[in-house]
Amino acid sequence: MTKKAHYAVVAGELAPGARVSDEQFSRIPDLIRASFQAVNRLVPEKGKLKYEIIRMDEFLALSEYPIHSMRSVIMLFSAFRFLAYKELSERLELKVCEGIGPVEFAQDHLRESDGTAFRTATTGIGKMKRNQRLSIVAPEKSLNTEFDLTCSFMDIMIHDWSDEQAEAVFLNLTGKNQMEISKMLGISQPAVNRRLKAAHFDTIHKFINRFEYLLNSSNY
Repeated sequence: MTKKAHYAVVAGELAPGARVSDEQFSRIPDLIRASFQAVNRLVPEKGKLKYEIIRMDEFLALSEYPIHSMRSVIMLFSAFRFLAYKELSERLELKVCEGIGPVEFAQDHLRESDGTAFRTATTGIGKMKRNQRLSIVAPEKSLNTEFDLTCSFMDIMIHDWSDEQAEAVFLNLTGKNQMEISKMLGISQPAVNRRLKAAHFDTIHKFINRFEYLLNSSNY
């Protein structure tokens, strides 16, 4: 791991409320892994997430470039949503806390690493309310005040996605236009547009752009 001033560490788990059988639950690690792989295949190098599944439905991920992390995190949400529905015919969600800060004790394995960003993320996810899906904790209180507000709106949007909307959002965040998405999904361009609008994709892009602006302004 390259020594940098700040990292983004993501602690995540299956969101509460899921009603899955033991057989379905046994497939959750593969779905989380497939979601990360889908993200990492389609984002630029600086957006890739190093990840490890800690237990059946819990994981850690790390980005060496915090400013590029949020697009990948939102893609992870959307990938897991539509892949879970395709594989299990169940509406499942993730919840994650992203901690931004130094990693003072970096090891090859994330589960063996420690430091401010790791502790912020793992402590933060334990403090999240049952209906929360996304939390961001940065070193600056002023940033956290804004993140608390904007993440509350993202919680609503993520929770309301259908699996079809989530898939359209995922492809949109890779930079594909609506015509390209329509060909990939085998539906019309107006149908893609309706899915993206229902998922509030414009607001999602504004959220990501604002996150990147704030971190860039704070030299993260």
